[in-house]
Amino acid sequence: MNPFDNKLFVINKAPGPTSFDVVTQFRRATGLRKVGHTGTLDPLARGILLICTGRATRAVEHFMDLKKTYEFEVMLGVETSTLDCEGEVVREAAVPDLSPDAIVDAARRFVGDYELTPPKYSAVKLDGERMYVAARRGEEPDVPVRQVKIYSFDILSVDLPRVRCSVECSRGTYVRSLAKDLGAALDLPAHITELARTHVGPFSLESAFPSQELTRDMGDRLQSHDLEQALSFLPGIVLNSRSRRGLMFGVLPGSQDVVRTIGQLGEDRPVRILDEAGSLLAVGRRGEGEGRNRLTLVDSYRLLVDAESL
Repeated sequence: MNPFDNKLFVINKAPGPTSFDVVTQFRRATGLRKVGHTGTLDPLARGILLICTGRATRAVEHFMDLKKTYEFEVMLGVETSTLDCEGEVVREAAVPDLSPDAIVDAARRFVGDYELTPPKYSAVKLDGERMYVAARRGEEPDVPVRQVKIYSFDILSVDLPRVRCSVECSRGTYVRSLAKDLGAALDLPAHITELARTHVGPFSLESAFPSQELTRDMGDRLQSHDLEQALSFLPGIVLNSRSRRGLMFGVLPGSQDVVRTIGQLGEDRPVRILDEAGSLLAVGRRGEGEGRNRLTLVDSYRLLVDAESL
């Protein structure tokens, strides 16, 4: 059996390659075909790229929903076509002598629920086509606004016209757009010159494996996470042995079958289903409404069971 199969890996993507390039490199290094990542990084960006293999790819959605932290540098006074340093300059303006407090105050306005417009040069699909494809043809796609959540937006340093920032945000947040909007809040054009994803949920850059070292001779230097370990951030329920056997055959477990709970269970929130030995049986979602009360397995069993009584 391939030791890299059915695992999660924390990779530090180097600037330059696309996320898909890194996945391709990972496939060649490990000899695996079923490999996927849990959130695209721009080619310019570096930082955490979570890669799943084998059965672990069925848990991708749970990792994509984790909070993410980025550190980035904003160049005030210049806007580019791609909102980063790789695009053509489309607008310039003189940068006044802004105080750090004024920039901090502007950043604080974004904290909370926020309507963000993705960059036209992005992988967002519009009418079945990636928006960057239409943008490269010179078209101006009607970019849909999306609702995201900004948990924190901190200014790390100010050396005008450059501003270093850190943001903790939800899935779907485009930092390039956030940098542009920060500039707009200061009545200035802006773009990013550097971008690093430093945290994805409990996974940090300090423990990530460099993407440039993904080679066939890397051996056990590439550390992996089993699904039980990788999904430990989710709350869980532990089933007794009788219910575990029944679950394998599609028998609905009830509250009397739950030995204990782990963490805070919530409606419409993923929950791990474990046996008494701590092995992962399933990941499900508890919620109101008959159609939403489902538990979906992410390991070797292929099973859907109703979770309404849990």
